[in-house]
This record gives sequence, C-alpha cells and structure tokens, in this order.
Amino acid sequence: MSRLYADIHRIIGGFDLNVLIESDAGRIGILGASGSGKSMTLKSIAGIEPVDSGHIEVSGRVLYDSETRTNLKPQKRSVGYMFQNYALFPTMTVLKNVMAGLKENSEEDRFKAMELLKRFRMEEHADRLPGELSGGQQQRVALARIMVTEPELILLDEPFSALDEELRDKMQAEMTEMLEDYSGQVVMVSHSKKELRRFSEELFLISEGRIKNCDNI
Repeated sequence: MSRLYADIHRIIGGFDLNVLIESDAGRIGILGASGSGKSMTLKSIAGIEPVDSGHIEVSGRVLYDSETRTNLKPQKRSVGYMFQNYALFPTMTVLKNVMAGLKENSEEDRFKAMELLKRFRMEEHADRLPGELSGGQQQRVALARIMVTEPELILLDEPFSALDEELRDKMQAEMTEMLEDYSGQVVMVSHSKKELRRFSEELFLISEGRIKNCDNI
C-alpha cells in the first residue's frame, strides 16, 4: 500500500515550516494561500529544498531522516515533481524531453517514451519543440516525462494556477484522466479549494507553515 509520511521542519529567514502529513490516500490535496509553505513542503519531499530536521518516508522507503542522517538525492527518491511552468527544455523535442528523465539514451528508452506519448495522444508531436505546443499539450509532455521514470510519488505544484477557470477545469479533467492508471500517490498543492475537492481523496490545509486540519472527503 502507498503511504506518505512527511514530518518536515525548516527555518528560512523569518519563515518557520513545521508540517506533518501522514496519508495512505491515492490523491492528496494541500490547500493554502501564497506564502503558506505549500511549495516548500513539496520541494522538501522531492529533495529540492533542504530540511533542517524530520523524517520523510514513501511507502516504507526512507527518503530523509535527520537522526540517521539519511538524505537521498532527488534523483534517488523515485519522486516526480511537476513545476508550475512545467519546466520543459525549450531546445529539446517532445520526445527528447520525455527521455531526459531516463538514464540511458537507448532504443528501449525511446520505445518506452513513445508508448507514453501515444497514451497521452502526443505521439504526432514527438519531433516538435515545447514552444510550438499549447499549454495543455505541454502539461501532457511534462507528466509523461515524470511517469516514464515510474515514480512512487508524483508532486504537482499548482499546475493550473496561471489559467482562467474554463481552461483550468478542462486541463484538470485531462490530468485526472492521464493519472487514472497510476497506482502510486499524487500530491497536488493549490490555493483553490474547489480544484482540490475535485481532485483529492484527502485534503490538508496549510497556513503560515503549519498544517491546521485534515478534511476527509
């Protein structure tokens, strides 16, 4: 069974992050305003941001523990992170962007990447550059790049924040469809309660670096 346990403590400047998330839900939402600590929490789980102390564990595998000085590098954590702007490489084709997550540049990797592009209905755009794609198409490529590595956990950092409501609803529906066959856990942070209620099985509220309550949906 997939299970996320994240006990994270960090002080940076005048901001004190002190959160505890424990969940075996498949789809987890973290709700909070800008500056509340949502993105910092995700980046700490992914290993992108350093942590002062605590314990982070995914499905029984320890990613970070301050007492034992365990601190896996981001590429060793089996955690996929989707940035707000998708962070695709602008000079690399769609196919190369997806393959960038893999260690080798083999025919087997190429086949694996193409299979995902087919699944996300992007195989016809394999040779195009990210700048030639729509926002929805870029989102599919970013998710394919994450899923090609078969992570145990996927983190979505406000993937729809820059969109108007109509396009946000459409892209969230597409995202949900693309994640249907994914058996691991997905954590999405957002400032939109409506967005997270549609997505989440379990919802956490974060405010000023603290988890305030947990609302089971």
